[in-house]
Amino acid sequence: MRSDFRRARGLDGLRALAVACVVVYHVHAPWLPGGFLGVDLFFVISGYLITSLLAADHWRSGRIRLGAFWKRRALRLLPLLWLVLAVTACAATLTGGEAHRGLRGAVAAALTYRSNWWQLSQHDMYFAQFDGLALPVLQHLWSLSVEEQFYLGWPLLLWALMSVLRRQRLQAVCALALAAASFVAMAVLYAPGSDPSRVYYGTDTHGGGLLLGAAVALALPLSRAGTLRRPRYVRAIDALGAAGLAGLALAAALVSGTGAFLYRGGLVGVCLAAAALTVAACTPGLMGRALGWAPLVWLGRRSYGVYLWHWPVHACLTAGSPAGRLVELVLPVGLAAASYRLVEEPLLRLGWRGWAEAVSAHARELAIRQPRVALAAALACAAVLGTAYVGVSRAPSGGGGLTAQIAAGQRAVAVRHDAVRHDTVLRVAGGSEITAVGDSVMLASAGELERRFPGIDIDAVVGRQMLSAPDVLAALEASGRLRRAVVVGLGTNGDFGDESIERILRIAGPGRTVIFVNVHVRRSWASHVNATLAAGVRRHRGSALADWDTAISRFPDRLWGDGTHPRPSGARLYAEVVAGALPGSVS
Repeated sequence: MRSDFRRARGLDGLRALAVACVVVYHVHAPWLPGGFLGVDLFFVISGYLITSLLAADHWRSGRIRLGAFWKRRALRLLPLLWLVLAVTACAATLTGGEAHRGLRGAVAAALTYRSNWWQLSQHDMYFAQFDGLALPVLQHLWSLSVEEQFYLGWPLLLWALMSVLRRQRLQAVCALALAAASFVAMAVLYAPGSDPSRVYYGTDTHGGGLLLGAAVALALPLSRAGTLRRPRYVRAIDALGAAGLAGLALAAALVSGTGAFLYRGGLVGVCLAAAALTVAACTPGLMGRALGWAPLVWLGRRSYGVYLWHWPVHACLTAGSPAGRLVELVLPVGLAAASYRLVEEPLLRLGWRGWAEAVSAHARELAIRQPRVALAAALACAAVLGTAYVGVSRAPSGGGGLTAQIAAGQRAVAVRHDAVRHDTVLRVAGGSEITAVGDSVMLASAGELERRFPGIDIDAVVGRQMLSAPDVLAALEASGRLRRAVVVGLGTNGDFGDESIERILRIAGPGRTVIFVNVHVRRSWASHVNATLAAGVRRHRGSALADWDTAISRFPDRLWGDGTHPRPSGARLYAEVVAGALPGSVS
């Protein structure tokens, strides 16, 4: 079975595509809004490989050697994770600010593989990154935690399954049923128009890809897929793989992480496409050979390191220029290549003891031949570890700064929505006539908007885009919550065209005034968004523009460090800008 793993070069190429999608997505490439789906491709691959290994062990010996499996997983995953945590903690400590906040809890969660649940408890919002929110430097470890929780629980469940059910087909059906249950849980727990973090981070709701990969492995394990020779079968799997690749490419180019489509069945299609491509990568057909291209294999074998390094680099740099984004793409690959050469590959080849002995021997040799270099290296290691320890132990707890302000805005909006549902809205002049729809910029200003307009109905969600505004407004109209004045504060998270404005105004109708709040964000689409809003307002008499961009540009100190979200003083200015654009009878 080990030789089968080594021969599956196509899977290494597939890992390369997955990590490339994720990294490109995280540098805010507007042409790849669904690049985050590379994580789900990783999940399917992992479920397939791990289950193939465990099942082969059981078929061969009648048992699953859990201790050996977990030991090898630890050898593969832990050392590089520890290194990345130490370097990241050191960098966050030296950088300070929001990057340092909550570091102690984040590191503890990463070391115990519960990052996904910890981030939920801290109200971290994955899709807030396009809002320009300060990025948690270890946010990306949520997916590693989901995988590790799978590695701990699934072998036990699989052992029980294979002990009770002897037929391989029934085992696959049971795994498929578990995958379906996870997808259904995601669909049921997802609330349209709200922050999807619970269903995105949750192991129960986002484990479907891992379980689907496991089901495929029980039906067609790697050892069998790699030995298929009949041209008819190989061609059929190649066709399925090509369809899967096309489907994944289409999803990466079109799917949004904040839309209902993904959580109400879209992810099922993505994982099915990934499963087809995974099987094709293992067979000796055209797809397997193409994915076994040497440069892809090289990157794929270092994909774990690229994934671990890329997010801290991105969080620390948050580059806006093309040159800066190029650094964000290249630097993680360089760091991953170095860590693969020095840590990952030697450990897998030599084991813990052999690697420690080799490092000790090299250190002694360096101390004899180049004592100054050895001393400098030792001091550098001590400085990194010492700074990391001090930084983690003294890091302020999470929940401060911008994150706390956003969370306070969410609580205020939740209270107002509860009041709306129970018909207890305060009928105070002004606010009782206003409905506001927005993103995290509006959430950060929610408290000031409610003070300025008591009774205002705010519907704001982190990561929301203008493209979803027509559906949100239509739902509000259907529920009787769309009032005489409609404030739309969207555009921070992506570009849009004139058709979005036209649809919004059609839904609002001639009896309402629509106020569009323009954007102030360090993103390539900002100028086009503001130009589109200004042109749309000029075309329609029943609309007005709240020029937030011009107003806040005069007071950059009223913004948080991301240059997008208002501090409390900026939130007051936001409310005044909105007030200035409203009709006199409302404001």
